[in-house]
Amino acid sequence: MKTNYTFKINASTILFFLMSSSFFAQVNDENFDALMPALRGLDYTTNGIRFQQISPNSISQMASLSENSDFIITPSSNDLGLLYNIDNSGTVNGPNIGVFDYRLGSADGTEFKIVSMEADMSAKPSANGYVFTATITGYRDGASIITDNIDFTTSDTNNSVTYTKNANPAANGGTLTFSSAWGNIDEIRFTGGTPTGSISLLMIDELDFSMPVLSISESIFNENMSIYPNPTSGVINLDFGNIKNIDLKVFNILGETVYQRKNITNTLYQFTLNQPSGIYFIQVNSQGKQHQIKLVKK
Repeated sequence: MKTNYTFKINASTILFFLMSSSFFAQVNDENFDALMPALRGLDYTTNGIRFQQISPNSISQMASLSENSDFIITPSSNDLGLLYNIDNSGTVNGPNIGVFDYRLGSADGTEFKIVSMEADMSAKPSANGYVFTATITGYRDGASIITDNIDFTTSDTNNSVTYTKNANPAANGGTLTFSSAWGNIDEIRFTGGTPTGSISLLMIDELDFSMPVLSISESIFNENMSIYPNPTSGVINLDFGNIKNIDLKVFNILGETVYQRKNITNTLYQFTLNQPSGIYFIQVNSQGKQHQIKLVKK
């Protein structure tokens, strides 16, 4: 079927507020239903999430739409998803043949944890070259962190991503649920296909990102690290103790990065936060471990 779319604390009494997982992600849960059916190009951002179709990219792009004849995860016209590899004219045929690389991630590089999403590689006939397998990989700062292989034709609970296929035997879509290993990433990539002869369609929907639980600790870092003054009027001093090779980010309450410095090797580090008064979070990464510190700017 052809469908066209028109389209008060000091250095000696430091209190650390640490998050149990990643910082409040700038990315927000997304079901695409508030969008209009429309072509979205090869690079599209909404709700703090950046979507990219890296390949194929010659005569197709992404689109927000519903197509219940081919995608089980959008069963009605009011239930939209994001489709990769739609023809530039708006025809759901998957016109581009070859390897595919479909991505989603935080718009500003903020780390997040993915909990679940719906994903669908269509009910198109495999005899016509459509593929229903993909490698899904979580990245942080351009480095692969965690990966799994998904066969969308059958449910699978064996690895870091659990795939629960819809009961419809003609469908090749369902729900992906991610293990805790999929935390502290900033991008997800779906890749696969062959250079010639394969056509890939991927629809995603109901993206669910976790909101970390805020907890309080006074002792976890006291032996290794201190920060002062906090509250601060702008100048911030960090004593990392024996913690080495620090990557430092500061976020505002919207999840926007307002200060960043990589590979800090000095034990003592000072910087000035030239931002308005308010609450900020310092994210410290070292040797694969991440910690968050709440900071008050007076």
